[in-house]
Amino acid sequence: MMSGFETIVMYLGMSLVAVLGMLAISAALGPLRPKPGKTTTYECGVPLLDPARKRYDVKYYLVAVLFLVFDLETVLIYPLAVRYRTLAQHGWGIFFEVFIFVAVLLAGLLYAVKKRAIEWD
Repeated sequence: MMSGFETIVMYLGMSLVAVLGMLAISAALGPLRPKPGKTTTYECGVPLLDPARKRYDVKYYLVAVLFLVFDLETVLIYPLAVRYRTLAQHGWGIFFEVFIFVAVLLAGLLYAVKKRAIEWD
């Protein structure tokens, strides 16, 4: 009888062998006809107008980070809302912890609004 670790190692080994086998068969049997059209960049049938290494404005990253922060807030608060009745039996401590969590995030949002991190001007 195999232990859990041996089963995982065997599964990973068989997966690696299968992947390497498929790559080898594809390389051996696949056609190799490079043409100039195959090596160019293709994007929705439209030729590229700008280089691939174009700089983006920092605002895109700021909005992405703000989205992740508030999305994470939702992911962390949702289980608390679902289990509210069970958690309410433990007293006001959990309520204050959630309140502090939301207050810190609200302070961060107000700071971002004050610094105009969300505006696109």
